[in-house]
Amino acid sequence: MRVSTRCPAWCYADILRCYAAILSAYNQVRFANPMSALVFVDTNVLKFASTELQRFFPRQVSLQWGPTTVATTVHDPVLINPNEGIASADLRKEADLLPQIAACGKSGTLKFVQTVEALYEEWGLPDLDTDTGRFYGAPLHLLRDVPFKYSRIMGGSGIDGRQEQLRFLASINDKRFIELQRACGAFQGHIKPPNHNQLLDAFHIWCAEVAGCSYFLTLDFKLMRVLSKSKAKTQLWLVRPSELLFEVQRNGEQ
Repeated sequence: MRVSTRCPAWCYADILRCYAAILSAYNQVRFANPMSALVFVDTNVLKFASTELQRFFPRQVSLQWGPTTVATTVHDPVLINPNEGIASADLRKEADLLPQIAACGKSGTLKFVQTVEALYEEWGLPDLDTDTGRFYGAPLHLLRDVPFKYSRIMGGSGIDGRQEQLRFLASINDKRFIELQRACGAFQGHIKPPNHNQLLDAFHIWCAEVAGCSYFLTLDFKLMRVLSKSKAKTQLWLVRPSELLFEVQRNGEQ
């Protein structure tokens, strides 16, 4: 006897409804928590997450070469943590929490993102060759076509990439971006060009808003103070590591 393995239409409908219900319940648990939203990672976070740099430390030794004593320099391999030189106790405390933040990304509790402009800014930072891996191995996703789709070439003989980036960002005529420029302190009048670092801050925040990020992780305390006093409020929350961890723990207990 031949038995059909095809399900009737009503069976498929029930399966789909059941799957949709399960998916909906999972999403309520997985995504109702605001910590499941996107977290934009500011470039300075990656700098402070580079805590195991292999370097060679020089020391003077005396070598006996037959009857002659020769003084020379040898170099021993050492691991250096640049954060040990941070003068601010508050900043050092926050930087020390970054491995815990990265662990949240590796576990899937948080999803970290950045843009191509942030990536280009990162390329200009020194001492990122850490043995811990980029952001302690946490996935860092690149946002595409944010805040709009564009492509350009910034390399070539006699071309200053940073100046080209500044020229490009300053040419963007968007009401919200201009508002954020003023809020971040990038705008220096109609005669002077905008401040490059503050212009990048405004662009990163704008991209994070367009992408639907809920959090902007940064260790730029000055930027946080400036924006807290501005009338132009951001559509996301600028957080330091301790604040983000607090939200993770608070929502985990709900």
